[in-house]
Amino acid sequence: MLYVILAADLKVCSPVNLILKYADDINLLVPQCSDTSILEEFEAIRNWTHLNKMQLNVNKIRACFSQTPTFISLYQIPYLI
Repeated sequence: MLYVILAADLKVCSPVNLILKYADDINLLVPQCSDTSILEEFEAIRNWTHLNKMQLNVNKIRACFSQTPTFISLYQIPYLI
């Protein structure tokens, strides 16, 4: 319950970024068009945990990078059979 109260003040640095909170997990989404880097956002989260006397579980930290998917026509996919 305490985490829920404390997590209410955890905000992203840029309005185009997104933080998804569930129980004691946080997912951070930073699009390529963001004016702040993922490192700046992570540093803000790290500062937030320090101010709230929490500790990050470094074994659970993961990074996933993705690009905007490009449209591929069905006619461009080679027939494999």
